[in-house]
Amino acid sequence: MDNRNLLPLLLSISLSGLTPSAYSGSPSPATPPTLGISADQTTAISNGNRLFVDNQIGKSSCTNYTPESRSCSGGSDTAYNSFDEASRAAHAGDTVYVREGRFKAQLKVRNSGTEGNFVTFRNYQSETVIITGKKLKPAIDLSNREYVVIQGFNVEKVGRWLYFLEAHNNIVRDNHFSQAYDRAGSKSGIFFFHASHNRFINNTLKGNADDALSLVDSERNLVEGNSIRNAHHALWDIRCGNYNVLRNNYFYNERQKGGEVYDCDGQVKTRKYNATRRNLIEANEFDYTANSGNKSPFSGIQYAGQQGIIRHNRFHDTTGPGLRMALYGKEARHNWGNRVYNNLFYASQFAGIWLQRSRKGGQFEDNRFTNNLLSGSRFVNNDSRWAWWNQILKGKPVQLYLDRRDGYRFDHTAIISASGDGPYLAIYGNGNRGPERPQLTITQMNRQDPNFQHGLVIAAPHFIDPANHDYRLRDDSPLIDAGTFLTQTSSAGSGTEMKVKDAAYFYDGFGIPGEQGDQIQLDGDTQSTRIISIDYATNTLRLDHPLSWRKGQGVSLKYNGKAPDIGAYE
Repeated sequence: MDNRNLLPLLLSISLSGLTPSAYSGSPSPATPPTLGISADQTTAISNGNRLFVDNQIGKSSCTNYTPESRSCSGGSDTAYNSFDEASRAAHAGDTVYVREGRFKAQLKVRNSGTEGNFVTFRNYQSETVIITGKKLKPAIDLSNREYVVIQGFNVEKVGRWLYFLEAHNNIVRDNHFSQAYDRAGSKSGIFFFHASHNRFINNTLKGNADDALSLVDSERNLVEGNSIRNAHHALWDIRCGNYNVLRNNYFYNERQKGGEVYDCDGQVKTRKYNATRRNLIEANEFDYTANSGNKSPFSGIQYAGQQGIIRHNRFHDTTGPGLRMALYGKEARHNWGNRVYNNLFYASQFAGIWLQRSRKGGQFEDNRFTNNLLSGSRFVNNDSRWAWWNQILKGKPVQLYLDRRDGYRFDHTAIISASGDGPYLAIYGNGNRGPERPQLTITQMNRQDPNFQHGLVIAAPHFIDPANHDYRLRDDSPLIDAGTFLTQTSSAGSGTEMKVKDAAYFYDGFGIPGEQGDQIQLDGDTQSTRIISIDYATNTLRLDHPLSWRKGQGVSLKYNGKAPDIGAYE
């Protein structure tokens, strides 16, 4: 295969590095990747009136505004000196241009647009518009509005950032949010509640007193191309929400963890259990997470969802595990049916992946891990309360941490070890206590653990430039074509409806505006096709053009060469 050809999901990523980190301190983040978004995901039609907000004019409004001089003289445009008056005047199809300045008032959208005729609020040309004030809770309010675009604002030093409450079909893009001071849990940052079909694209978020972005009881929203840094709790979370997509984002948190996925146990007065299903988390970069001290380690993702897809992500330099498959309490009692494939887990201070169990029970089943790459992790006992961690695991090259022997299946997992196979690359534990039985090598696990198959130990992955976090594979990498196909066809056939053994690996767009389904390819075939829709109940894929297939033929995302690669890139 040609390693310069990446999956379509990753084509827009310009990889950039961070200063390499030692275990003794926090890395200094460089500028995160620039993540381009396709035009059809962000284009909103506004073909109505042009209005202005300019806080330099000396009256509440005028109809003879001249943009060049920023004055109510000699022009023909309508201008207002406050957000509120302009918001009341703007209707479907109108665009409100905000002139450069500092505004200490909330931007509350008063009117909805319609499909094809958005109400747009944006900065004028490349001017800097700042919304600020600690009493703004939130600074921008889209509650109960549809078909609105918010673009090009700087929101800083406020109580809370932005609300999507009962908001649908809106686009928020190219904004900068910093310093939200209110300790309001999920409400303090970008807050989705009972919200659907919204797109949050190409924004930067930095410095939140609680959660930076929360999707609560919301579905079919797209969060793409954003940079989110430093929140006192989680950078993002999905709680009792379904069919949401997080793609091509950059996450870095020197205060706590990366992301969380779990049910609602009282958040925003909502209690829903076994209700966080079919969310897609793909092609993100999970950078540094903070040292937890004598607490449960801070993860890249603390996950307890159902039927989700986690794929093509890069987890690196996390102090806790890259991915923690959690089981605890009421909010995280249902962790099942998930598909975790083609991810990279690199240089954790705990393990790349941690599967937990709970003494209080819970549902942990049918979680499948395929074609993942684990490398460079070494156990550090940041939480020094436990003898097993202090005396046995400290300094060991732990890549995979299993607290259980059921509920999972690992297939074609590649573990990088320059010294070869050994008993601590993957460990069986009992939470923070050691097991009663001896640890196994990867070779022994392949033979003795029916849920761990085709594990590989490779001396070197041959990354292009790991020092600068470019984890693409060189052409001489042993991981090229070393993966397995995700599923197989159920029977021989032809046409545009294909039944497979497991459709849970695939994505059909979830009905989100601008989204398309996966491109898939059969084993031994050079032709690919796109998924239009999926019937998960019957494992049926509906395709955009016909194919022919034999029974048991492998099916994967589009690949190069003879078979899929192992790791985050194809």
